[in-house]
Amino acid sequence: MYILKSISNAFSRFWRWIRETAWVQPLLIVGGIFAIIFSIPKFSTWFSAMGSDSSKGYFNSYKLSLEGEDAVQDNEGNIRDSKADELTRTLYEYSYQFVAKDEFASYDAYRAALEEKHVISTYGEKYYLAYVDRDSSAVSTAAEAFETLEGVWGTGTYLPYHAGEEFRLHAIFTDDTSTNDDDYDLEEDKKAFSRYLQKWNGGNGGADFFSYVGTSLQDDTAYKMNAGIADSSYDNITTPDAGTWATPTIFLVDFSRSAWDSGRFGLIEALFTISGENNYEKAELLMNMWNYDNSSVSNPFSSYYNK
Repeated sequence: MYILKSISNAFSRFWRWIRETAWVQPLLIVGGIFAIIFSIPKFSTWFSAMGSDSSKGYFNSYKLSLEGEDAVQDNEGNIRDSKADELTRTLYEYSYQFVAKDEFASYDAYRAALEEKHVISTYGEKYYLAYVDRDSSAVSTAAEAFETLEGVWGTGTYLPYHAGEEFRLHAIFTDDTSTNDDDYDLEEDKKAFSRYLQKWNGGNGGADFFSYVGTSLQDDTAYKMNAGIADSSYDNITTPDAGTWATPTIFLVDFSRSAWDSGRFGLIEALFTISGENNYEKAELLMNMWNYDNSSVSNPFSSYYNK
C-alpha cells in the first residue's frame, strides 16, 4: 500500500507541474498529434491484418490488381495494362474463342508461343480465375471452398484427373480501387473494375473479349446443360456491367495438351454458385470443375454426366 501511495503521489505532483507550467502544455499537444499521425500506419496494418483473417481475405493472396491503368495513353496509343489486364490479354490471345488450332502447326508450337510470352510460368498451365468482392456472403462461401480444396488437393477423392497438376488460383476484385480513379470525369469511370470491363468489351485499348466468351460458355459447356444454369448468368458476361457482374464468377482456364486436343483451350468453363452441404462437398464441386474432361458419369462438368 505504501508503494502504491508513493506512486500515486508522484504522479499527482507530476500532473500538477504540467498544469502549472504553461510552456509544457503546447509541447504535449503537439507531441500527441504527432503520436496519432505516426500511429495511423500501424492501425492501418492492424485493420488489414484483421481483414486478411476473414474468409474473403483468402483471395488476397491470389489477387491480380486493377492498379496501374494510366489515364494517359502511351506512345503507341494504348492504355497501360494492370495486372488484371495482363492476364486477360493472354486469354484473349490464346483462348479457343479467338485462336483457331490451324493457326499453329501443332500443340508444341502453341505451347512454345505461350512460353515465349511467359504465360505458363506466370499463371500456370491450368488455373481458376475468380472474380470476387469483399462484401458478399457468396464470396465468403467461395473462399472457404477454395481454401478447403487447396488443403486437401491431391488426397483422397480430391485428385486431379491428370497426375501432377497443381492447384492454381488467381483473383480479380470487382470492388478494387486504383490511384487514378479520380482522373476520370464520369462517375462510373471512376471505378477501376468498370473501366476494366469497358476495356475488355472493346474500349480503351482492349478488345471485344467478354461478348465472345459469354456466348461460347453459354453454347458450348456441358455444365450449363447438366446443372440447368440460366442464360442470364452468361448474359452478364456477354454484356458486362460493373453493376450486374455476379460475384463470385469463377472461370477455369486450361492450356494443357488435353484441352488443345479437345478443341476447347484457354478459358473453357464458368461457375457462379458453389453448392454443397459443407466445405468438402463444395471443394468437390470445384475439383469436378477442374476435372471437366474425364469420363465420370457423376461429374456435372463432363459431357458423360448422367443425372
